[in-house]
Amino acid sequence: MARDQQQIGNCGQCGTGTVRCSYNFFAGDDLQIHTWEHRCLDCSARETTAYRSDEEAEGPPLNPKCCPYCGRAVSTD
Repeated sequence: MARDQQQIGNCGQCGTGTVRCSYNFFAGDDLQIHTWEHRCLDCSARETTAYRSDEEAEGPPLNPKCCPYCGRAVSTD
């Protein structure tokens, strides 16, 4: 499993904490899972999203290698 974490700015909820953007990637034989999490290091407020290759996306196709919260992109190569 690949993991990438970066601190990306101030928390919109508490206003004083730093938000960490975390990306995780898992690849199996016929399954890929991309997960994103934004978590405040002070108040622990968080948002999470996961994309699975075995599930149909609702709405227009999204790029699972791009954070849905801050837009940063990662490479799984």
